[in-house]
Amino acid sequence: MTLPPWLVLAIVGALTIALIYQLLSRRFGWRILGYWFVVLIGILGAEAAAEVLGWNFTRFGDLRLAPDLAGAFLVIAALWFLGI
Repeated sequence: MTLPPWLVLAIVGALTIALIYQLLSRRFGWRILGYWFVVLIGILGAEAAAEVLGWNFTRFGDLRLAPDLAGAFLVIAALWFLGI
């Protein structure tokens, strides 16, 4: 089984953003798995929305970086607001 390169980049990017959030929020332990999952969902959801809307700016391979990062940071803002 092989993963497409855009999905590998999305997974690594989600993990990086989740790790940074975990370090800044000082919430350690198993929570990183949840952060990683919801940030990945935010990135993929923003990617799907950008595909439907036809946004092609800031494209890196198959990923649209600006909407994807906006989706990830929207999820991070929701986590911070909810205190999770």
